[in-house]
Amino acid sequence: MAKTQGSCDLDLDRSFLKDLPASIKRYTYHGEEQFLDVFQTELTHFEASTEASGFLLFHASKEVIETLSDPENIENDDNPISRVCSSYDLSEQLFLVAMRTGPHAAAGDLVSTVIREAITPMNLSTSLQGYTGKTTRGRSRGKTPDYSWRPRQPGQPSSPSVTLEVAWSESDSKLNSDVRFWLNPDDSDTNICLTLRINRSRPEIRIEKWERQNDKAHRSQIIWITRNKNQTHVSDHPLVIPFESLFRRNPTGPAERDLAISQQQLVFVAEALWEEQEL
Repeated sequence: MAKTQGSCDLDLDRSFLKDLPASIKRYTYHGEEQFLDVFQTELTHFEASTEASGFLLFHASKEVIETLSDPENIENDDNPISRVCSSYDLSEQLFLVAMRTGPHAAAGDLVSTVIREAITPMNLSTSLQGYTGKTTRGRSRGKTPDYSWRPRQPGQPSSPSVTLEVAWSESDSKLNSDVRFWLNPDDSDTNICLTLRINRSRPEIRIEKWERQNDKAHRSQIIWITRNKNQTHVSDHPLVIPFESLFRRNPTGPAERDLAISQQQLVFVAEALWEEQEL
C-alpha cells in the first residue's frame, strides 16, 4: 500500500450510512430472532476470514431504530441488539451493527494510556474523562465511537472533544463516514477524530488526525508504523493533539501545552497491538 502523506479534505454533507461500501452486507430487519440468526452466522464467517467486513447494515422502521437507540435499552443487558448497534440514521432508516474484535478494545485502551501519560505532567490526569460505548446523538442520527474523551468541567457539550475510530476490517470509505459524522457540527461538537487502521495480516498501522477546517473534514496528520526485520519504524512523529481541541479551553500556565505523543509511545501502541494479533 502506498504510504500517502499530506493533507486531505472530506465534504461533511454527504450521506452517513446509505453510501457505505458494498463490502458491508445489507439486510432488512424482521425482528430479534431473525437478527440474532443473521448476526451469529456473519460473526462466525467474520472470525474465520481475513477479508470479511466486521459490519452489517440493517434497514428498519424509524420506530424500531428509536427503540434500539434509546439509552435505557443500550444499558439493558436483556437487549443484545442495542449493545452491538454502532450507528443509526433515522432519516435513512438504517442502523449499523459492529462485530468487535480484541484489537478494537486494545487500541482504545492503548491510545488512552499514552494520552494520559502526556497530560500527567500538566497535572490534568483527573480533568479528562475517557469513554467506551457512549453514543452521541445528532439531529436524526447517532454514533458510538471506539473510544472518546472529553474534559471534566461544568458546562461542557455532551459530545466528546476527541474521538478514536479503529479499523480492523473496515475500508477507508467506512472510516471516512465515521470522520464526517464526528466533524459535522449538526451531529457533534467533536474537534478531532483520530483513526487507527490495523492491517490484519502484517505489522502495519496507520494513524490519521482529522479536524474541522473551512466547513470540511481536514486530515492534518498521517502516521505509519511498520515493522521490518524486527525494526519498528514510525513516520511523521510525534502525534500532536492541540490542547484547546482536547480540553476546550486555552492553556492557563506554562505546564499546559499541546500533547505530543512521542515515537516511543507510538511504538508501544503498535507493538502491543501486534502482540494482540500474534504477529
